[in-house]
Amino acid sequence: MAEREPLWGADNAWRRMGTTNNLIVITGVLVFEEAVGYEELCIRLEERLLRFDRFKHRVGGQKRRLLWPYWEPVDQFDIHNHVYNIALPEPADKSTFEQFVGTLMSRPLDESRPLWEVSLVDNVGPDDGNAAVVRINHSVGDGFALLYVMLGLVDNPDELEFPISGVSASPPPEPEEGRDSADRSSHPVEPGEKNRGSAESEQADSSSDTAGPDRGHDDEGGTDSEDPMDREITGSGLLGTVKTAARAVRTGYDLLTMSDDPDTSLTGELGPTKRAAWTRRIDISRVKAVGAAHDATVNDIFLAATAGAIRRVLEDRGEDTAGLELRWTVPVNLRPMAERTESLGNYFGFVFLPVPVGIRDLDRRIELVRERMDLQRVGIEAFLMYKLLDVGGYVPESVQQYLIGVLEDVATGIVTNVPGPVGGAEFAGKEIGDMIVWVPQANGQGLGISIISYNGTVRVGIAADANLLPEPRLLADAFETELDDLFGELDA
Repeated sequence: MAEREPLWGADNAWRRMGTTNNLIVITGVLVFEEAVGYEELCIRLEERLLRFDRFKHRVGGQKRRLLWPYWEPVDQFDIHNHVYNIALPEPADKSTFEQFVGTLMSRPLDESRPLWEVSLVDNVGPDDGNAAVVRINHSVGDGFALLYVMLGLVDNPDELEFPISGVSASPPPEPEEGRDSADRSSHPVEPGEKNRGSAESEQADSSSDTAGPDRGHDDEGGTDSEDPMDREITGSGLLGTVKTAARAVRTGYDLLTMSDDPDTSLTGELGPTKRAAWTRRIDISRVKAVGAAHDATVNDIFLAATAGAIRRVLEDRGEDTAGLELRWTVPVNLRPMAERTESLGNYFGFVFLPVPVGIRDLDRRIELVRERMDLQRVGIEAFLMYKLLDVGGYVPESVQQYLIGVLEDVATGIVTNVPGPVGGAEFAGKEIGDMIVWVPQANGQGLGISIISYNGTVRVGIAADANLLPEPRLLADAFETELDDLFGELDA
C-alpha cells in the first residue's frame, strides 16, 4: 500500500454520513469466560490487527477543500493509544454493561488517529471474565470488516467453521497488481452478469453479514445451483439482459418515488445519546425448525419477529398499529468473501423492506416477509443503492447529501445479520463465551437491530437513539416474547 491512499467511493460516502447525532461506528463485543490481560490483548492486536493497514492509518486532507481525503500512516503508531482498560462499576450486571456500551456508542472516535478503539472491560461475564468492546468507523469497512477483525484475533482463526461457505477470519492479501486490480476483479458486477447458480459467486451474496435473502443456500451454507429463482434473476442472452435492465429501471423509479415511512414514536429528531441492549441467547436450531415449518429462511423468521416486536413496543405506548407497515433498511452483501482482501472497505448495498407490523397472525406475517424478500428485486435494488453510495463518495459532499437526502425518511431503522462461527472459539487460551454486535443507524434512522450467530446460538443487539427509544431493553424483551410465541407454535 502506498504512503497515501485516496479515500473515495462508498468508504468516503460512509465517512461523510457521520454526524454528531449519528456517528456511523460499528460496535462489537467479545465476552471472555476468564479474564484476558491488558498487555495480552495489546500484543494480540499488534500481531493480528495491524496487518490491516487501515488500522494504522488516519484520514488526512479533511480540512483542505481542494484536496481529496486520503488514508495516511500515523507517525510512531502506538497500540496503547487505542486500547483502554476499564472496570465496570457496581453492580456490574447486564444492565450496567448495556449502559456502558451505550455510552461508548455516544462518544465520537478521535479523528486525529486511526478510526478504531478497543475497550477491555473488567467485571463482565461469569466469575472472573471480562470483555473487549471493539468500535470501528464505517469508512474502514462494513460488517464483514468487524467480523474479520474480531475473529481474526482468536486462537487458530483458520480452523473456524461458519454457517455459510467462503467466510474466513483471515482474508487474503492484496494481489501484486495493487488495489486497482483488486477492485476490477471483485467490484460488484451489473445485475444479470453473475452466475448466481455457482457456489463461488454465491458464497456471500445473500446470506452474508446481512439480513438479505438466502434461498440459494441450505442452513449449512450449501448452494442449490438448480434453484429456478436463480435462473430467473439473471436470465440468459439478450432477452435476459433486456429483462434485467427493465427491472433495474423500474426499481430505480420506485426508489426515487418512494413515500416516507409512517410517523410513529420511533421516528423523529435524533440526538447525541445512544442506548444499547441485547436479547438472551436464542437456540439457532429452534429458529431453523420454525423456518422449516413455514418453508422460510432464518432471516424471514427474524424479520417477522422484528415486525411483531415493534408492534408490541408501539402498542405499549398507546399507538394504533392496525394495518401498519414500516420499512426497514436491510443490507445485502455484494462482494463474495473469497474476493475480500486486507483493504477491507464497504461492498454492500441495501434494500428498503416493508414489514407487516400491524399483522398479529404469525403465519401470515412470515408469509408476507417471504414474498417481499424477492430475490429479483432485492438484488437489483441493493446494487443500485451501492452505486448511489459509491458515486456519492466521488462527488462534492453537498451533492452526496442531496442524493442520500432523497431517501432520508423512507425507513424506520436498519436490521442486519452477521454469520458468526458455528462452534466456539478461544482467545489466548480463554474461551469466548459470547459475541454481540450493533449496527450504526444511518440516514436519520434511530434504530438498529443486529443479529449474530455464535456457537449454536443467536444474540439480537438493539442500538437506539435515546430520543426515540430510551429503554431499548423493552424492544429486546418484545423480541424474546415474539420468538417464544413462534417456538410455542412449533411445540403445539
